[in-house]
Amino acid sequence: MALMKRQLSTALSDFVLALSAVWGFRMLHEDSHSEHQFGKWWFMLVTMAATLGVVRFAALLPSYRASVLRYHTNFSWLCRAIGIPCLAAEICRTYKYSTASQLFLLSAVTTFITSSLKSRHKDQLTDVVSTASVSAILGLSVIGGNMMHAAAAVFFIISGLVGSEGDIQLVNLPRVDVLHYMLVAVNYCLVWGFM
Repeated sequence: MALMKRQLSTALSDFVLALSAVWGFRMLHEDSHSEHQFGKWWFMLVTMAATLGVVRFAALLPSYRASVLRYHTNFSWLCRAIGIPCLAAEICRTYKYSTASQLFLLSAVTTFITSSLKSRHKDQLTDVVSTASVSAILGLSVIGGNMMHAAAAVFFIISGLVGSEGDIQLVNLPRVDVLHYMLVAVNYCLVWGFM
């Protein structure tokens, strides 16, 4: 019974995350001042990963369990490998650093290609790219005085420290649930920072 409760709490946290990502995509899409073409990639990928997480952890399609698990894992990785660098590219573009913006987009493509080649360095490269991306978001946001984007970067850092394995005994929650709620906070801070 405890395992079922844990899975349902994770399905709920994924559902809340998916809602925040859909809201974020819609808000950026409706912004008449900017297209946010790179920033929207983050919200789209998170929507896909979180929706698959709901299906996985709520066991909605038990006969497709292995496929759902594989797609959920892949889209979660895409959020880190492509979504976060796209956010960094969007922030760089916001502050008129077009070369840096292009470099973050190139890093996303490089990470994707490296993974396609079945490189054993896939996870290390993903970690380097996402760390550099979050560092750029934090640095540029602080320099530019955008405290909402700086807060988003801090929530990204906290989510990385929390991780996704095991439980946090202090709050009696699975770490993955806390990670999801940190990403919900990231999404809200990102949107308000762009607005």
